[in-house]
Amino acid sequence: MGFTDPAVIEEAHADLEADAARIASLDYSGLSVRELLELQSRRERLRCAAEAVDHRILAALAAQTTPKEIGAKNLAEVLRIRLHISAEEARRRVRDMENLGPRTGLTGEVLPPLWEDAARAQAAGAINAEHIGVIGHFMAHLPAWVDPVTATQCEQSLVAGARHQTPEELRTAAKNLLYQLDQDGPEPDDAERDRKRGIRMGNQRSDGTSEISGTLDPEARAYWEAIYEKLAAPGMCNPADEVPCLSGTPTAEQIAGDTRTLSQR
Repeated sequence: MGFTDPAVIEEAHADLEADAARIASLDYSGLSVRELLELQSRRERLRCAAEAVDHRILAALAAQTTPKEIGAKNLAEVLRIRLHISAEEARRRVRDMENLGPRTGLTGEVLPPLWEDAARAQAAGAINAEHIGVIGHFMAHLPAWVDPVTATQCEQSLVAGARHQTPEELRTAAKNLLYQLDQDGPEPDDAERDRKRGIRMGNQRSDGTSEISGTLDPEARAYWEAIYEKLAAPGMCNPADEVPCLSGTPTAEQIAGDTRTLSQR
């Protein structure tokens, strides 16, 4: 795709805005059930294809400036502030652009998207952002030993399914494909475990609490289980006790009086 005169882009989007306003003013009650469903399908294809245009716009922005130059920490924050969208949605759009948008090589050559089949399907309006999310989750969980050719074949298989499946159905297919791929594979190595490990803390709620989730590597789990077995036993370290048991063995009274759940301990 070559350079497009900015005036042409402005004219095309002015026409799009005018058409959108005209479409919004129409009364659809005169259409039959079949016509309404067909129209809904057409609009869904347009909605999906519009995301592919957004990828190109965002990729062009990223190529011309840095987030710091326009007052933000990262590209997702640029979108969040400018478009008044959530941080999660902004990150999703940046992630999709990185996987589905156009790329430029070190010498300026145009490179295809990382997920070429998925990008083509979305540009054609055949798959939506939820399908892309399922494919992205699958790709993120591919074992490190999977070669590029196999990864591409998996992408192609999932894209083919996404063309006629709901995201829920595709998620099941992706889970099965990952199992088939990995059931006889080599044992994960340290690099694979390091890639998966990490702790994530959610936003603080109005009551001050925060949700935490993550993945422990074998060494971290061993440490955690040792601590858990000792300090999270019934009656141990109970702030409700006048004198909490911090070492040794709690008394029978302390154990019986500990009403905390295992998670709370």
